[in-house]
Amino acid sequence: MKKAFILISLAAILAGCAGRSHLSVADGLINYDRTPVGAILPVSDAGMKYNDEIEYVDDNMLKVTRTFTALRDVDSVRLTIDFRHDSECISAMIPSVCYDGNRWGRGKEPKGYMTDGIWHTYSYRRTPIPGSTYSEGRDFTVAMWGTAPDSEDEAFSCSLMPEEAWVIHSLVFPEEERPFVYVNKDSYADGYARILSMRKGETRTMEAYICVAPKDGSDNPMASFLDKAWKLADKEYADVFSPDKVWEYGVSYAKESLWAEEKEYKGFSIGLVPSGEYGWEQRRTWKYEVGWCGQNASFINSLLADYLRGGDKTSLDKALAALDTWTSPVLQYDNGLYITHYDYVFSGRVRPVSDACNLGTAAYNFLETVMLLEKCGLTDRTDRVRDVALGICDFVKKDQQESGVYGRGWYPDGECYVREGTVGAFMIAPMIRAYSATGDDTYLQSAVKAFDYYYSEFERLGYTTAGALDTWCIDKESSMPLLRSALMLYDALGDASYIDKAEDISYYLSTWMWHYKSCYDEEDDAARYGYSTFGATSVSVQHHHLDVYAIMWVPEWIRLAELTGNDMWREKALAVWTNGCQLLSDGTLEINGRIRPVGSQNEAFFNCNWNFGDRNRNRINNWLVAWPGAFRLETLRTLPDWSVLELPAPMQKTVPSGMKAFP
Repeated sequence: MKKAFILISLAAILAGCAGRSHLSVADGLINYDRTPVGAILPVSDAGMKYNDEIEYVDDNMLKVTRTFTALRDVDSVRLTIDFRHDSECISAMIPSVCYDGNRWGRGKEPKGYMTDGIWHTYSYRRTPIPGSTYSEGRDFTVAMWGTAPDSEDEAFSCSLMPEEAWVIHSLVFPEEERPFVYVNKDSYADGYARILSMRKGETRTMEAYICVAPKDGSDNPMASFLDKAWKLADKEYADVFSPDKVWEYGVSYAKESLWAEEKEYKGFSIGLVPSGEYGWEQRRTWKYEVGWCGQNASFINSLLADYLRGGDKTSLDKALAALDTWTSPVLQYDNGLYITHYDYVFSGRVRPVSDACNLGTAAYNFLETVMLLEKCGLTDRTDRVRDVALGICDFVKKDQQESGVYGRGWYPDGECYVREGTVGAFMIAPMIRAYSATGDDTYLQSAVKAFDYYYSEFERLGYTTAGALDTWCIDKESSMPLLRSALMLYDALGDASYIDKAEDISYYLSTWMWHYKSCYDEEDDAARYGYSTFGATSVSVQHHHLDVYAIMWVPEWIRLAELTGNDMWREKALAVWTNGCQLLSDGTLEINGRIRPVGSQNEAFFNCNWNFGDRNRNRINNWLVAWPGAFRLETLRTLPDWSVLELPAPMQKTVPSGMKAFP
């Protein structure tokens, strides 16, 4: 074995001597203010020599550049940079992939860090910060990640290996996924590893960032790592349509492609699927939903807002027709519960579950509907809409447990389907709105009690759970209602601690957001259609693909930037917005042989080997679901001034035109 040669620049030495760096390195051992943290591990391969160049990036972060040189011809070689964090593991994370081993939930996603004696390795593409791993020990937190590749040949992987007395963070080149590849929901394929051969004298280089932060006095141990990762991010914002065009196209998609009339139903379809060789049709099953994927309640409000904005009578007519459908007495039980899927009415199902996500979306939006109807001068309709919204809130408030927990869903007789998971938090924001609308303090008390429960659970676990209704696992969607309600409670109570809590939730959400543009072959969909992963968010540990769900919390991150003075949150909001407006069709967009209707957008981008097998080589799917357009419209109608979505110099590539303030 060749001993590593460590080169530390004079500037770095001077920085350390001047006290500007807490870190010091000697023979691969890393100390923080003279306290041992761990070690950069040597490579044990008789066919290789290597040297490490170590740079001090700032006071608590290093960059390790490891150069390997082949001492002889090698047919297959596996190169690594490993850092051993010398502490028992209190908490560990591979962002977007594994949170403390994914022990929570009933899904069959990858559990733990090892299977059959083999440590799990994952492609960098599965992680929002390239190859990122994180561990919390007794005294320090450690994060390690790599540099986003510039070519497909540079793809690499990562691994996190917690043992009794230490945790090893590892970057692996070339790319591999072992001992399996997680290919679809609860589905696996055999593992793989790319082959790297090296000729004698040939060199290969790997890079790793290592961030060390003390736990003492830190309210959020992850914050240091995530702040630095964002500062280092190549913020390549996508060029997208201006907000007025996004609004126009979204309204058109709702009215022209999603509008459905069937029997007594008038409203919006859940989305379009391919039909025939080149066409599209509305999905034929499980198709009418008030919230979640269907977003009827939100579309109603956006069309009312469109009427107020420009006087389009067709928007008003369709909004009112859909409102009549979704506030029909046939959907509401005597106890206040509400049927969230109109499909249940058609099927005659007698014991459907009404879930908290859909119920919360309905109540939250319908209380906004009341305000929009009043602006339209249609006050004769407000009582029925208010009754539906408050009926939902009254039922959930009465059912609330002493702990503060609500529930995941309920049967028509009021029996709770299940309590576990953060999904019940979707009912907090409508409770606060109900308080604002009525002045009834019991709604606010219920909201505070529920927020305390769900936020305390988040603090204890370090993650939120089961917001995506087709999963039962750790996810990102369930933390959005906590972020929203934290800022709403700040407004209602004037308690600044809710701002801090909103920021803590936002750091967790950041562990799901892509900080870079993944690299793909030029024949890949991503390259062919100019798609960038920067600003996208992964769905859950059970669903390893990207979507635009984060569009929903753009207003919250813009507000958080204002309240904290930390412009990072606005930068992230703009990353989310520009990512979420990519591949939005103007009516001429063709993808994989099909022209997409105006305002449509696919739901998923398959950024890694999840749902990207031999039979499906399309990273951009053909499910033109309703919710992305609904979320964009909702974000725009929430923001009073669309100019906040302009990219400031030097981020700006093109000057968005036609910005209009929302009335």
